[in-house]
Amino acid sequence: MRIVDISCRKILNSNTNYTIEVKVHTGDGIFRGSSPAGESTSQYEVKQFKLSLDSTVSKFNAFISKLKGREIVSMNDIYSIEREVPEEFIGGPSLSLSYALMYALSYSLKQEPYQLLGGKHTVLPICKMIGGGVHTSDLGMDIQEILVTTLSDNLEESLDGTIAVYNEVKRLLSEKTLSYLGAVDPEGGLVSALDNYESLKIVDKAVGNVIERTGLDIRMGIDAAASTFYRDEKYVYKKPLYGKKELTRQEQIDLMIKLANEFNLYYVEDPVDENFSEGYKEIMNHIDGYVVADDLTATETERLERLHGSINATLIKPNQVGLVWKFVEYSKLADKYNLLKIVSHRSEETNIGILSDIAVGLGARHIKIGINRGERIEKLNRLMELE
Repeated sequence: MRIVDISCRKILNSNTNYTIEVKVHTGDGIFRGSSPAGESTSQYEVKQFKLSLDSTVSKFNAFISKLKGREIVSMNDIYSIEREVPEEFIGGPSLSLSYALMYALSYSLKQEPYQLLGGKHTVLPICKMIGGGVHTSDLGMDIQEILVTTLSDNLEESLDGTIAVYNEVKRLLSEKTLSYLGAVDPEGGLVSALDNYESLKIVDKAVGNVIERTGLDIRMGIDAAASTFYRDEKYVYKKPLYGKKELTRQEQIDLMIKLANEFNLYYVEDPVDENFSEGYKEIMNHIDGYVVADDLTATETERLERLHGSINATLIKPNQVGLVWKFVEYSKLADKYNLLKIVSHRSEETNIGILSDIAVGLGARHIKIGINRGERIEKLNRLMELE
């Protein structure tokens, strides 16, 4: 495959903010790649755009124009190009470029994009039921996400069960509160003014109702995103949990353990702030579930190497590092330490499905993604196509 022409431009992401798209022309056709962004971000992830968007487009076009005529026959050639990308473009621009090149290469090789990264694996969706935190207004709950997955060896069965819970949550919210008007957050999570505990009870009831009807193994999880409400050495809740609004680090640990045990949580993500690895470890040692690092490790191999003993699961967010070779190495390291792997979307997504290929190719157990909004459905449909 030879690059005949290449360019980038501004496009809109799912949250009506700008990102960039890279367009690659080869003898086989035109291939496009684009990168998402996150509203809730770790201090350890790369900044998506270090320059203004207009300046990025202008300067990145100047850089990628030098790639005209390059031959690409394997992922190693893409990795070589990634290592040539100037630091100021590592993030959104570099990942958009890599995705466009992956689409072009896979077509040239008559393969699917996931085959460039590995073999086919069944990946189960973890989907947000109710959204809160920075994804909603101050009326929403403090916990960023209440999640559900259906554990199965079959993707269709897993997705059917998860969709059934989502629809049941909508029904229960409509009965419970006038504050639910059918709205969703940027990732498709349902939004109401119910507090954290009331929201958890709603999802728990919905899960129970669907289990009773279907007999499926359906599990709840949460993404606390605790760093977003940790300030002045306190976890400050707008809406009290078990009667408390301000918690010390130890009280936050105790709270997360209590929630995990009360709701039999399968998945607890970012339960404490991103600089408190000891808190992750203590929670992991006291619950029967996965303690998941996102903000703590930010898809950085150096951080995972140092902190892997504090967790038993990790998110992989490609745009946190902006380079395919980096998140591939991170995935291999997670395998080395026997960590459950979850490939994750971001709040500001684009309408391509390559994230599903990444989850399948890396052999992740789960993909964390919304179950509403077109840019999320695109990825679910791609997952079903691969299955």
